Amino acid sequence: MRTIEDFRNRQLEILPQALKRPTMFGGNAQGTALLLSVLLRDLCWIEEREQEWEGFKATDLRGSRGVLGQFEYQQFQIPDYIAEIASVYAQVAHKLGYFQPERVLNPAEWKSLQSLLSADFFERDWTQTEIYDRLGPPSCEHFSSETRVACYAPEPAADWIFFDFSRRLPDSSDWFETPILRDIRRTENRFEFLPFAKWCQKLH
Repeated sequence: MRTIEDFRNRQLEILPQALKRPTMFGGNAQGTALLLSVLLRDLCWIEEREQEWEGFKATDLRGSRGVLGQFEYQQFQIPDYIAEIASVYAQVAHKLGYFQPERVLNPAEWKSLQSLLSADFFERDWTQTEIYDRLGPPSCEHFSSETRVACYAPEPAADWIFFDFSRRLPDSSDWFETPILRDIRRTENRFEFLPFAKWCQKLH
């Protein structure tokens, strides 16, 4: 019979894999949100951190439909939110200490990132290559069929900045040579779009 420690270690093994390639574990956006929620909830339960988990449900994961609802209620024509959901749960897992990104930005790097995101930044399009050349490698990445999310995390653990790249246009079979930045997210998962993202206009 496995012990509760064995179960905890198993969950910690699964977590980074599920965060990186959520489609393989959760299937779709709703399944991804459910899987990652259960993983983190169980880890908090094992360590008697239920109150902390409830706190995240009222902040980072808040809403009647949780993280998925935060994206859906903005009513944009985006085909799926699988990678975006995984990125938010990665942020929470980092804050809880269950996930350590490959890179965290020191205060000088974080300040440089924030200064880049001025009004001028949003006046042109950016490729993934250009962003990585400017900012260095991301803290972590999350993949779905349509989207690649690059996350930049500060240390100590706090809210991240998310770069959402499109790998192709919706309903197109042509993949971009390098993904194109669709939007960034800084506050409450609100999309801040680049010129490329005109196809994301609000639904009516």
